Amino acid sequence: MYKQFYQGMALTELPLFALVLFIMVFLGVCAWVFGVRRSRDFDTLARMPLAERGEGGHE
Repeated sequence: MYKQFYQGMALTELPLFALVLFIMVFLGVCAWVFGVRRSRDFDTLARMPLAERGEGGHE
């Protein structure tokens, strides 16, 4: 089935390129979200429900 589908395509490398591009963007976004610099933001947000009103710089 796939052989018949790709038989008529001029750019057979395009699906592989799109997959590699998607994986690179996905890993880049994961690295940005879970990076060390952002861990301070997550720590602050994690303490918000337990903090008294007015503590932590958020009201």
